Amino acid sequence: MKIQYHIALLVLTISCGQGSKTDKEPEIETQSAVEIIETALDTLPKSVHLDFAEVIANSQTKKLPHIEDTNFDSFIDEDDYDEVDAKALKLDQIYPDFNSEGHNYRAITIYKLPVNTNFHTIVTTIQHGDHEMETIIINYDTEGNIIDHKQVAFDEIAEGMSRTVSRISESKLTINKIFWGNTKEVEEIEYEIRGNGTIIKIDAKRLNDSFKNFALINGVLTDLNLDWVQTKTDLITTLEHPDNPNESIVVIPEVVDEGEQYFDLNSHIVIADNRSGKIMNKYFESHQTNQWISDAIELTEIQIAPNLLEITENKVAFGLYVSYYGHSRVNPYQNKTLSLFMKSKDSLIKVLANYTVAMNRGEWDGDCDGRFKDEEKAVVISTKKTNDHFDILINNKITETKMFKDNDGECQTEKSFHVKNNVLKFNGSTYTEHDSGAILFSEYDPEKLEDIHIDRFDVDYAYQLEAFKIAAGNYKPEDGRTVAPDTETDWGDRLLMLDASNKIVYRSKGIGDAYLFELHFYKSNASDKVIIICQMAFEYPFGGEAFILENGTLKSMGTLDIEPYDENLDTYLTDVLEINEIEGSLVFALKSEEVILKPGSEDTLKTNKNVIYVYQNNELALKTN
Repeated sequence: MKIQYHIALLVLTISCGQGSKTDKEPEIETQSAVEIIETALDTLPKSVHLDFAEVIANSQTKKLPHIEDTNFDSFIDEDDYDEVDAKALKLDQIYPDFNSEGHNYRAITIYKLPVNTNFHTIVTTIQHGDHEMETIIINYDTEGNIIDHKQVAFDEIAEGMSRTVSRISESKLTINKIFWGNTKEVEEIEYEIRGNGTIIKIDAKRLNDSFKNFALINGVLTDLNLDWVQTKTDLITTLEHPDNPNESIVVIPEVVDEGEQYFDLNSHIVIADNRSGKIMNKYFESHQTNQWISDAIELTEIQIAPNLLEITENKVAFGLYVSYYGHSRVNPYQNKTLSLFMKSKDSLIKVLANYTVAMNRGEWDGDCDGRFKDEEKAVVISTKKTNDHFDILINNKITETKMFKDNDGECQTEKSFHVKNNVLKFNGSTYTEHDSGAILFSEYDPEKLEDIHIDRFDVDYAYQLEAFKIAAGNYKPEDGRTVAPDTETDWGDRLLMLDASNKIVYRSKGIGDAYLFELHFYKSNASDKVIIICQMAFEYPFGGEAFILENGTLKSMGTLDIEPYDENLDTYLTDVLEINEIEGSLVFALKSEEVILKPGSEDTLKTNKNVIYVYQNNELALKTN
């Protein structure tokens, strides 16, 4: 029942709530706040005691999830007070001195929450003396007996140094204990609200310790008019802007809905000044369209891509990855999407929305029989443009796995690999996917030449290629000495090209004394280019030198400093290499599960999540996910 009277002091400004606290709580007008509340409470009608069922029936119901941040600033209007029957709620069981003279406990608000149909949930605010106020959540059984309770909000106006606020959902309680000392400190405590009404602590952490840039995030939240408790803190992520060390990219997931094993999040993506936390550029998207929804498929991680993509001549975009995981044992599922954002005045615009860059899915019987499909996409900026924006090349490495039992009942695995290429083109507002028209280069065997003689050159391999001869080998030393065209830094196995008169028209740089420098040729009927890969090896393979022959000119592209991982050393680069040309760019991909980077020197073993080399603008570059 609400109080039916007018409070003359409502025009007073009470500076004791959360919004008035900055790094340290300022002085407050304690007497004004207390006088207003005391005046209201002293005039409460002395009603007849209600039983518990009547209290439940008469209490207002609020929706979940609910942010509980009741404080002294919440009581500035006559309708802010409820008549609360402390006896029916059995508050003396929580506060043994509730009815004792001199302790000054007063229950001033009450509402109920639809947490679970197995029990009743009441939230009530208690003023303790003149300077403290706390709000508690209480779970009751159907007979009105207290099952469990927790403090969900707290405010004090003596020193103004601490506050407590909470987020209450149907199965989870998230409490933030805030303290203002020299700096702001926030402890986040998570509880599970179980089906029997008990409230069990499951985690606790100090947010100012969990985030090294806590002050920056706190400044962004203040600018967004959000509190920490309104966010999914384990998904907040930041990154110093790769193009400006004075700014950071900050991603704030705001909780809109939350329950047992599900949540919905609004997305706040901003670029902020590192020192002040002031937002320079921002983007907001509702959970209704951003796909930041976690249910049977769990949203597990949000990551900011470490590298920028130059999508126009003078504009860059940063990427945001969102990862999802399905918990089904017999239908495993994982998905990772990429969105791209770029600055536009004081805003950010989304130019690529939730594009799948990795997906793993399958179906099996839980024992052996099953089929699985894994996709890993590499993203490369093209040299071609659409609507003044560079196209984006997509190289998709697809792994298909079949598991089955053989005639002896043993589980066997068969894997196959293939590559699919697409291109993303800008339609004026966003990037959309199109067929790439990729050109596949297949390995072939040109005419092999025997008994070819080149002065002072030991020929290991020689082939007729159109009007030219291609030979691999090394220069012979002269009287045991290295002499021109060999030098101290340019000697050993190399590639030569000779014209029709056997004149050397191209000579590559020597790679030293290799056990193997074997020629492999690749071409396509849709292109006049010929790709030559010289497989290199000692007692182990260590990559390949790549050359391109076009319009009668041979030139080096660089070194493919990579090999597939094979513990038996039976599989070489050229056994698993696939070459595609997409919009004039050459993409070199390996059809293998694992690769070794810099074989023979660093020997870095890496899962092959579509590790590729790309040749464009006369440069060969390694791209890794």
